[in-house]
Amino acid sequence: MPPTLLATNARTLTVKPFFHVRFVSGSAAGDAECKPPTERMKIGIYDASITNTNCFVCVRRTGWFFDILAMTSPTTSPPNQPCSVAKEEEPSKLVTAPAKSPASAVIQPPPYTAFSRPKRVFILAVVTVAGFLGPLAGNIYLPALPVLEHEFQVSAAAINATVSVFMAVFGFGPLFWSSYADWKGRRPLYLISLIVYIIANVLMAVLPTNFGALVFLRIVQAFGSSAVVSMGAGTVADITQPKRRARAMSYFMLGPQCGPILGPILGGAIVGQASWRWIFAFLAILAVVLWLIMLLFQPETLRARVGNGKPYSNKGWILWPPTPFSCLAPESERGPPPPKPTLKGYWRLFTYPPIGIVSVNTAILYSSYFGIAVQLPTALENVYHWNSTEVGAGYVAVGIAMVVGSIAGGRWSDWRRARMVNALGEDKVTPEARLRDQIGGILLCAAGFAMFGWFVDRAIHPAAVLFSAFLVGFGMSWIFVTTNAFLTECIRQQAAQAFALGNMLRSPAAAVTAAIIHPLTVRMGWGWCFTGLSILNFVLVGSAMVILRVKSPDWRRRRSAHMAGN
Repeated sequence: MPPTLLATNARTLTVKPFFHVRFVSGSAAGDAECKPPTERMKIGIYDASITNTNCFVCVRRTGWFFDILAMTSPTTSPPNQPCSVAKEEEPSKLVTAPAKSPASAVIQPPPYTAFSRPKRVFILAVVTVAGFLGPLAGNIYLPALPVLEHEFQVSAAAINATVSVFMAVFGFGPLFWSSYADWKGRRPLYLISLIVYIIANVLMAVLPTNFGALVFLRIVQAFGSSAVVSMGAGTVADITQPKRRARAMSYFMLGPQCGPILGPILGGAIVGQASWRWIFAFLAILAVVLWLIMLLFQPETLRARVGNGKPYSNKGWILWPPTPFSCLAPESERGPPPPKPTLKGYWRLFTYPPIGIVSVNTAILYSSYFGIAVQLPTALENVYHWNSTEVGAGYVAVGIAMVVGSIAGGRWSDWRRARMVNALGEDKVTPEARLRDQIGGILLCAAGFAMFGWFVDRAIHPAAVLFSAFLVGFGMSWIFVTTNAFLTECIRQQAAQAFALGNMLRSPAAAVTAAIIHPLTVRMGWGWCFTGLSILNFVLVGSAMVILRVKSPDWRRRRSAHMAGN
């Protein structure tokens, strides 16, 4: 494959003695840098000519990235003469003649991220806690439903509708937030969305018993809290190299996964000791603390604005003065900007087959798991005669499964990717390599669904029921962490939007499952109902994995060619 590179801004590259650079025609995006052979490099959008034509580096396009093919040593250039790149109206039409040179003489590229390891850990911890807020708000409310039904003097169906409304808005809200987070930056959107969330919780804490106001404020609460999950995934992609991204994503996903587990426990404790209003007061206090931490300590990470974070590398931990907007990196050091957010752009992104497939795939799996989450109390109370406290403790098994599955899946995926890089080279390992590890999670989920149904149907020991739920939680988290890593690598410059779209249908699908799962178990029986879910997940989720493995590379190449043409 011939090397391509489009060298638009004036740029001078000073190369070590005996090695020089020459740009060749083509298209590119990113920062122009030299790297050793087989290493991946991002190339800036430049129109340039070379003043010294005895020096060059050969690169090959791979999506938005370029791989070095070879370098040559000059035969006539003075040893200390640098290669200069001058501004030009049209890109130069130079031809390469690649040859090998020692990698030790190549200029080392800047690091993927300029943030120190402690600061990266801090950023990851903050966005993980932020990702915890939305699911926490959705589930901490559940133990108070009977109390709210009495306080607002409405039916159980009406008060349950506030849960469905929250889930629907929480599912679609990230589409708005993530598009602007990928365009204007993460930091201002974190701060704005948390203010919306805080205001909604404060108003609900002092709310008169007006049901219409409760529904409206739950919508506002869901909208504000929906931002941080998708933006958190984008932040992880900003500061984490692809080779470590699945592990980092697994830690980040602990926040959204622990919210549904800890929410009912905290809500029950608050309602049991104080007024239901303290639920929303607690959420407001937690959000205010997080907002202050983000205002004072959380830097901007969007690569289209700050590149690898170099503008913050010489600054301390406290951001002073604490303004919402960040300082910009030089244009040559920034990553490629995403398209301006529009409805048409969103539709185009959603209809990009990998995202559409992942969105449906994720919705099927999560809604099936939600069937277990909704029916577990019924099974434990009616079949095994557990009390409310024991039922709440039963969710601990699922929570542990999700935590362990997320961490184990992330570490395993990164380890497998590292082995492939060592064997094949960085340029040969595509985002689709993440998907091969999903087969284990699919098998565990399919087995867990069937086992859960028949164990309850036959009244097998409750430990067996909890074990089957553990398998489903573990397998689902394993699949989700590899899927999210795939999405952020597949569309790097729109990572937050890709994550939001990939997970958009989860909450609406779960709301549908919550409405139909009980009638299905009554009509079909526990065993056959969950066996049907097992078969559905094995066939559809497994087929989606195979289709993505086979077709996604071609779809990615077509998308890259289309964007380069624009």
